[in-house]
Amino acid sequence: MIFSKTIPFFIIILLVCIQCKKEDASINLLSAPDNWRKETIEFPLSFAPSINYKGTEYVRFSPGWGEHDSKEYFSNAFLWYLDEDPKLSTTTLESELEIYFNGLIQSVSEVNSQSIDNIPKAKAFFEKIDDKSYAGKILTYDAFITKKEVNLNVVVSYKTCEEIDKYLVIFRISPQQIDHPVWKKLNEVQVDLDCI
Repeated sequence: MIFSKTIPFFIIILLVCIQCKKEDASINLLSAPDNWRKETIEFPLSFAPSINYKGTEYVRFSPGWGEHDSKEYFSNAFLWYLDEDPKLSTTTLESELEIYFNGLIQSVSEVNSQSIDNIPKAKAFFEKIDDKSYAGKILTYDAFITKKEVNLNVVVSYKTCEEIDKYLVIFRISPQQIDHPVWKKLNEVQVDLDCI
């Protein structure tokens, strides 16, 4: 009798725990409208393991990210939520984003059985705006949609979250010029944490 009452109890607890895991998997520290697709990737990144950080990458993709004719094409934001100070500089950003995009291109091309022999390597250029921000450009290749070269404008913001001993680097990226309306949307994507 007791046995028959405890089995349903454990089934309910199991279902609740399974639901909790699903909710945890959907957590993303970047706040954006619901129609912005999200991804979460742990460091080291599988496509760029030599970017040697511990932490998590949170990504938000604009609704038109995967549509070449959209004004939001290839526009996204991602956050590096890091356990250690990345010691950002123009040189560091250029090197790490070249590694990032070259690895991403190679990974996507292999999945799509596309030869990477004739794909140009990514090239990044950055300048420091102030102690907490950088602006730059990444010349890379769209292995996802167009299979053509794409020039991306990038704004990088850096912040230390001393309350939780984390370092936050947010990247906002689009092929559109900085004065295009898509940048208003990208700038509204914020880190959902209370940090001073």
